[in-house]
Amino acid sequence: MPTVRDVLVALERIAPQRFALSSDRVGLQVGDQDQTVCNAVVALDRSLGAVKFAAERKAELLLTHHPLIFSPLATVDTRSHDGRTVVSLIRQGTNFIAAHTNWDAAKGGINDTLAELFGLRNVASFGLSSEVPQLKLVFTCPPDAVDQVIDAASDAGAGVIGAYSRCAFTGKGTGTFFGGEAANPAVGDAGRHETVEEMRVEMVLAESSSKAVAKAVRKAHPYEEPAIDFLVLRPINEQPLGRVGLLPEPMTLAEMAAYTDNVLGVRTWTWGAQNTKIKKVAVMGGAACSAWMDAQRAGADVLITGEVKQQNGLEASESGMTLIAAGHYQTEHPGSARLRDRMQEAIPEIEWHLFEPSRGLHGRPF
Repeated sequence: MPTVRDVLVALERIAPQRFALSSDRVGLQVGDQDQTVCNAVVALDRSLGAVKFAAERKAELLLTHHPLIFSPLATVDTRSHDGRTVVSLIRQGTNFIAAHTNWDAAKGGINDTLAELFGLRNVASFGLSSEVPQLKLVFTCPPDAVDQVIDAASDAGAGVIGAYSRCAFTGKGTGTFFGGEAANPAVGDAGRHETVEEMRVEMVLAESSSKAVAKAVRKAHPYEEPAIDFLVLRPINEQPLGRVGLLPEPMTLAEMAAYTDNVLGVRTWTWGAQNTKIKKVAVMGGAACSAWMDAQRAGADVLITGEVKQQNGLEASESGMTLIAAGHYQTEHPGSARLRDRMQEAIPEIEWHLFEPSRGLHGRPF
């Protein structure tokens, strides 16, 4: 049976932790990586309702969008909500994992789901993103082994540049060596000076993938002792959180608000002149009203988010930007449902359940 560790590996492919903002807390927060998982629950919030739902389904794992632990806990007891939650999880044997801003940013995540729901076209990313430490992988190998080693490095996470994968630079060169008595060289003979034709290969990768990439290169490489170097590169902003795209047909802001009500089943609050023409829409679920300037710079006519502070609504509307507040739950729950589907596809041996609280309960307003 799959373990919690297997779930973490699958989740890393779907929503890499490097996409999470530096202030965020994601990954395994309560539990044991070696515990087997037969049933799992996905929820938006780490509510006591979701914990109880997991217990009723004998779930060994609860995966939520919102983390349970943001800062170190001074105590873990039932006098606090966090303490009650942690104690309940441990008592019932339920592991807890959070996928927060990494799932906001990831392809197919919270904000891609919103863009799909609104039927946006020509969708692009915008806004805040995490700085991802980057490395350059450099190795040499015989010409006839280049493709197999590049394939192995690529499968482990190297060679991704934007929308492109398996990106590599190669150049011809000459390698020399002297093999001792215990050597068993793949090219040439031990006990003599050898000169062989080699290819130099360079590939970029996220620093977090370096161990997996080094292991994959060594396994695929024909040499006993391949030379592998990692050069430090400048960090990049790899995957912004927000999405922006074009509506199928332009509409006024008043019509856009009504359309949002219908799409998300919510009563929206809107800032801006009702007759403002809306063509390009930015979406960012949750509490992202401070991103309105990023959305404006991305060319959006409106930003749809979960919550809008009065100050942000004032500043945006007086700066030529319109805002729609559609509810934290309503803008993020659809993406949580999508995460359940993705995890079911990734690990079908586990039965994945979705927690949808009743209106007015466990974080869902009405």
